[in-house]
Amino acid sequence: MKPSPRLIVAASIGCAVLIALPPAFSMDIMERIVTTQTQSIRREASEYQRKVAEANARAYMAKQLHAVRHDSTAGPTSKPGKTGKTGKTAKQEDTPEVRAAKKKLPRYIAVETPKDKRSVPGTKKDVMIWDTQSEALVGNYVYDVTETPRLGSTSKFETYSAQYVGNGQ
Repeated sequence: MKPSPRLIVAASIGCAVLIALPPAFSMDIMERIVTTQTQSIRREASEYQRKVAEANARAYMAKQLHAVRHDSTAGPTSKPGKTGKTGKTAKQEDTPEVRAAKKKLPRYIAVETPKDKRSVPGTKKDVMIWDTQSEALVGNYVYDVTETPRLGSTSKFETYSAQYVGNGQ
């Protein structure tokens, strides 16, 4: 007996559905996990939030670069800077080790900033995004994060994938 064309078509459609369904289902699950882990609300940052976020990011950068400078066994890596009228040390020249360390850092980091009265109820942390290459905040936005990220975890904020570093210390 010869199978009918309808049976063959129905069987091939059934096989295609069974093969395509599990990956599509798992992609949906992964998308939901990523979305719920990185749910955040963007809003304009206050001047105080910008200052604190910048201080936290600079503390993180200094800590990372300090570790590189002191891990080097080649002796002193840079000359001390000259002090000006203000008494502040001039910016030191980057050594090849420091430049290599900057390249190993993630491009964007998410740093904590204090919550304010405009934070959405249920917000665990307010974070801002810092660009480690240009050493500046990315935009003037603060993100209200509903779940406290783990230190070192990467989250997506709009188009930026940023590693969460907390308060930088």
